[in-house]
Amino acid sequence: MRVSRTCPSCGYTADYASAALADARHRQHSCAKHRRGLEQAARRAARLQGRVPRDCTHPQARHRHGTRAAYVKDRCRCTECTAANTAASRCVTRERIYGRWHPYVDAGPVREHIAALRAAGIGVERIAQLAGFSVSHIRELAQHGRGDTPRTQRVRPSTATRVLGIRIDDANRAPNSRVDATGTRRRLQALIAIGWPAELLAAQLDRRPSSLRRSMTGDFVTARTAQDIATLYERLWNDRPPRTTSEQRAAADAARAHAAARRWLPPLAWDDIDTDSVPPPAIVGTSPGNDMDEIAVERALAGDHITYEDLTTVEQQEVIRRLTTRGSSIRDIAAQLGTTKRTVSRRRASRGAA
Repeated sequence: MRVSRTCPSCGYTADYASAALADARHRQHSCAKHRRGLEQAARRAARLQGRVPRDCTHPQARHRHGTRAAYVKDRCRCTECTAANTAASRCVTRERIYGRWHPYVDAGPVREHIAALRAAGIGVERIAQLAGFSVSHIRELAQHGRGDTPRTQRVRPSTATRVLGIRIDDANRAPNSRVDATGTRRRLQALIAIGWPAELLAAQLDRRPSSLRRSMTGDFVTARTAQDIATLYERLWNDRPPRTTSEQRAAADAARAHAAARRWLPPLAWDDIDTDSVPPPAIVGTSPGNDMDEIAVERALAGDHITYEDLTTVEQQEVIRRLTTRGSSIRDIAAQLGTTKRTVSRRRASRGAA
């Protein structure tokens, strides 16, 4: 039968297996240690009662709960923010013990990167939005003091990482900012050159054809337009336009003819469609039926759902020539391309393959 003992001096209470064990062990406890534990528990309870959650009221930066920034800047004492502050303090202590504590780094590279971003058309407000800082903080990092001395000479490593991580590209520009239209124009021309009608591209972008034509003729477009067209280009540059119906085939042929008349280049003609300063030389004498897409040829050879009607004249001849070289019979070639043996025989005869 268990026996309970309570110290009349400090209130320490414990259960023991027997009365003899209680008499022997209970007097060995430390009243001072028990009182210290009670005092610590009381202080902990008082701190818990004083942990008032506070939301961020800053006009620009929106501090989130569960971060040290909310604990310090907003004076939030909720459980999540307190735990984040405790973890950060322990990390600092540990890094100092190991000799790895470097709280600041040189602000020069950060300032130079901000200047490069601004020169590329990415403004201070957009930089602040991408980095998660206030606009005033970015301006302070970018400004110089008296003479050539910068106002901010050191920054936190986390600040440097977030600012230096912003790349100079159209995706990081403000949606309504104006960017050079060269890459956008070349992408649209390349898609039309492989048979995508402008009307179909406009429908894919949820825009009017007249709006798409302005993007192809103007010197500048908005960053949102450039990004939308770049995304569409990445999705379609390796795909053939639909050719199921006679209307679709006619539209694709008309798009090819329109591009060939203006010597627009297909996607594979560009090394870098954005940065090539001089267009590669166009193929002289090409026509909508006489240009060859090597990707379409390879897909037809691999049996990747490319039919005879999907290919241009020169592509049809090349596919039949290569399949013949590989030893395929007329029957096999016709079955693979979804056409008749008569058509394959006629094409082979025209190239001297028979």
